Amino acid sequence: MFKVLDIAREALGSVAKVAAKVPVIENKYHVKDRLRGPWPKGPFLWMHGASLGECKMLLNVAKYLKEDLPNCPRLLVTTQKVEVLSYIKDSGIDVAACIAPADTPVTMKAFISAVKPLGLILAENELWPGYLSSMLRISTRPSVAIVSGRFHRAVPGIDYSAVGFASMQTGSDLSRFFSVSVRSGHSRMMIGGDWKLLPWVRSGEAVTAPENPTVDTSFISMHIQEWAPLCRMISSSIERQESVVLVPRRLSEVADFRKALNNHKINVVDWPVVQKGAVSIVSQFGVTKDVFAVSKSAVVGGSFARGLGVHDFWEPLQRGVATCVGPYDAGQKETVATLVREGVIAQLRSADDFSRRAKPDIRLVQTFLAHESAKISDSYQQLIEFLKNLLK
Repeated sequence: MFKVLDIAREALGSVAKVAAKVPVIENKYHVKDRLRGPWPKGPFLWMHGASLGECKMLLNVAKYLKEDLPNCPRLLVTTQKVEVLSYIKDSGIDVAACIAPADTPVTMKAFISAVKPLGLILAENELWPGYLSSMLRISTRPSVAIVSGRFHRAVPGIDYSAVGFASMQTGSDLSRFFSVSVRSGHSRMMIGGDWKLLPWVRSGEAVTAPENPTVDTSFISMHIQEWAPLCRMISSSIERQESVVLVPRRLSEVADFRKALNNHKINVVDWPVVQKGAVSIVSQFGVTKDVFAVSKSAVVGGSFARGLGVHDFWEPLQRGVATCVGPYDAGQKETVATLVREGVIAQLRSADDFSRRAKPDIRLVQTFLAHESAKISDSYQQLIEFLKNLLK
């Protein structure tokens, strides 16, 4: 089975080389960089995330490691997304950054030779077989940590014995991962919650509802694919002369949303202006914290169309904003089910439920997040201990 997996990885490399010769593909995906680098010269403690959400979390972890890990080595963050690289480089966090290496035997050999990773921290479910096998080859003991882990099913042929630490988001994630990694009996595994909350946990801030909110509902991280149900919800709010804020997931879709709102004769203003009976549209990154500070309730995008994946519902929750999601909870199904069961968030079966949605009790949110905070804090401390032993 391992041989079959290696053949598949070699085939992937061959396909990628051909794709790199197609200008449209190369310009969009930077295939040559993924295959040949350049890779920074190590040694580094390597950290890897798929896209923006995972890399934001890893950047926070990197900042705290520099504070808490004695003699913290240089840190390298890799990402699958080309557009995330500039965000990492502009973050102000002292890390090196590059596009993630393609998981092919030739590329991984060159990457490992240059970077000389002392260990690898993987965000969520980035369990690439070549990453694990490469770390297993160069280390005398398990040197891979999974943080804020999610695990649904194993890819046949992957050897998980390189994993020495696993902090999984839920008990179900932990059980599924444990069932395929039992050979690594010396691994440290636990339920550690969602580490997107780690900055809030570190801050010690209390969960309190916003004072004097001026926004009735903020629609956060919405995709244009969600326009049909979104339009019904916004129209329902406008009919009641409520104030609405719309934060598109992608800045490239701001114009599409503005045009769609105008076509429905809905009054549009630009954030930070907020007006009753109008939609205030956000056309810049980095202002969701300001939006939540004046919002009574939030509706989280990615959950009103199949195939998207629900976005970050933790941020409005930790800021005391009554939060709901739509009917589609891809990527966070178990967590959403738990939060709904505990009365922490509301889930709409359809956009028609919006006007009669339940508003979660802030006391239930506070209690739940207190438990979540304890899990995250404990698992982070255990990561520090794992890294101390690894880097001795």
